[in-house]
Amino acid sequence: MASFKKVETTVVDAKYEGRIKVFLESAEDVRIFSGHWFSHKQDKLHFVSAEGEQSGGGGCMAVIDKVSDSNSQKIEAYGIVDRDVLLSNANLDLFWETDDTKFHDAQPYGDKIHVLRRWELENYLLQPEAFAHEVSRRISRSPAPDISAETFLADVDDIIQVTALTTYSVANGQKSPNPAFGTNIPPGSDLSQEIDKFLKKQFPAPACPDISKDAEKIRSFDQSTANPAARWERLTRILDGKKSLMRLCRYISTSLNLNSIDHWEEMRGCLANIIASKGQIDKELVKLIEEISSSSLA
Repeated sequence: MASFKKVETTVVDAKYEGRIKVFLESAEDVRIFSGHWFSHKQDKLHFVSAEGEQSGGGGCMAVIDKVSDSNSQKIEAYGIVDRDVLLSNANLDLFWETDDTKFHDAQPYGDKIHVLRRWELENYLLQPEAFAHEVSRRISRSPAPDISAETFLADVDDIIQVTALTTYSVANGQKSPNPAFGTNIPPGSDLSQEIDKFLKKQFPAPACPDISKDAEKIRSFDQSTANPAARWERLTRILDGKKSLMRLCRYISTSLNLNSIDHWEEMRGCLANIIASKGQIDKELVKLIEEISSSSLA
């Protein structure tokens, strides 16, 4: 009995529970996976935030550490991390890989850690049809405003610029600008001036930062000969997810005078619900969750 008391209660509970743990980076990620998209898998899977009880204590490396720790204690666990972990860990060749097969085959953190094909979870919410449905639900007038991939591509140059600012900053050891960066600039204004100010502050003289190469790498994901929907789907692999979601919400809110759409954090749950109801959860995620729930120890 004395030796049993030394075993942590959480370890005993996890083993008794019998479900496979799936660690995610944040509590918000868990809410989307468990509450909106894969609630029907909770008899086999236990979605867990790597944040634990401390908000902001999660992230990619916390997921990787917790998966390793759980498996070392014979608790089967997997982890799902954002693509941008490759940026912060200086695995730039893989981060910029445009071929999905090569990207997934790399498994830089082993077969228990799935690196998302897209920048982060918010990228999986950037479906034009989901936005169109939510806008039509909030606007009573007819006909409903047209929101499509073309709508998003019209704003994509600015999104590419703020994403390139993020990739350049993080790859060079600096913090990413916050998600709201540049959204206060009036439509038609030159975002590049704001970016230049930020870069000069981040990289004082004699540094001469140039994000144009990063912007070109981002554009390499765009299949310019494809239809708009296919182009947008490809680009969302490598666009900064939170910045994209915030900018698109602001863009739609301003153009339609629909203030409620501007609350981008609230929109995450709304979009996730619509995507689930229409059976449009990304095939990458559906396949991944099915594979984990069907593993030999499930």
